[in-house]
Amino acid sequence: MTLAAAHGPSALWYATRGTGAVTLVLLTASVVLGIVEVRAWRPAGTSLVAVASLHRTFSLLAVALLAVHVVTTLLDPFPHIGALTAVIPFAGSYRPLWVGFGAIACDLLLALVITSLLRRRLGFGAWRGVHWFAYVCWPLALVHGLGSGSDAKTSWMLLLTAACAGAVVLALLARLAGPATRPRLRTLARVGTGLAAIAFVVWLAQGPLARGWARRAGTPASVLAAFAPPGSASAPAARAAARSSLDQPFSAGLRGVIKRGHSAGGSAVVDLRMHLTRGPPGVLRIRLGGQPLADGGLLMNRSAVSFGPPSDAARYRGRVEALRDTVLQTLVGSPQGNAVRLVIRLFFNGGSVRGDVQGTPVGSSGQ
Repeated sequence: MTLAAAHGPSALWYATRGTGAVTLVLLTASVVLGIVEVRAWRPAGTSLVAVASLHRTFSLLAVALLAVHVVTTLLDPFPHIGALTAVIPFAGSYRPLWVGFGAIACDLLLALVITSLLRRRLGFGAWRGVHWFAYVCWPLALVHGLGSGSDAKTSWMLLLTAACAGAVVLALLARLAGPATRPRLRTLARVGTGLAAIAFVVWLAQGPLARGWARRAGTPASVLAAFAPPGSASAPAARAAARSSLDQPFSAGLRGVIKRGHSAGGSAVVDLRMHLTRGPPGVLRIRLGGQPLADGGLLMNRSAVSFGPPSDAARYRGRVEALRDTVLQTLVGSPQGNAVRLVIRLFFNGGSVRGDVQGTPVGSSGQ
């Protein structure tokens, strides 16, 4: 069996970034329409019913894109973010504060959409009370994207953020300018909006745009070590923190079985399930996906690796970093920030696989 790698960032990584950005745009459009709808604003020749329908459509699209964003995040094996983190704020170990803000925004958005669909049964008062949380959901989503995402310093993300923030601020100012707003409330709201904008810019400059944000935001040491350039100043600190019960280099044999199949999208899938022999007890599972080759092999374009002792087989997770013929190299990390680099040599025989593995905890003298 022949394996070949198609190098480049994971498709799940691109999908997570893209759906997150589009969800923010849709949520911004929904908030802006919700604000101007109160003032009975509408383009010439358009009814208020059409504006309300557009507002509801944007909200539903935001929920649909949010679902894809959550699913692709959970499917990406490195860094590993558990399913509970998507709905329970601050439950994870990867940038817990900023991912937690996203979980709160997710829960609030779902509540807003559900209550809109049940508006006639709930009554206007209850529906309106819940919809005040839209003014909390949007800034949480904005901060979540900048605090936990990998694109905070890119020009396109900064322009997108500025456009979304500017649209919401302009809509708020337009609403406050209406005759129904009391002068004192209008003044307080304008001052509050200005102070919030200043605080946001200061946080952005000292936070996501500042050097070392990934570490200060709560990125596990295993992830920092995996993506740090060779010889960089941040790598030794990350590697020094990466320790686990497998704190000594080891060598072991491998034996297991091969399962072949196809994903829902039609691509080929190879599932290698192995256990360690002639060494420390352990379980290793490698899942490869990609295009099938004419000789029965696989052109890999995505992967997932799990490794650990038999009592905790998925303690470490990661993906294949390098692949030449049947020699694989991967860095797997745990939610606690520990990491182990594995060099794996495989030999295939029908439905079985054997080989050997060398493991080196990140930060040992072998690195």
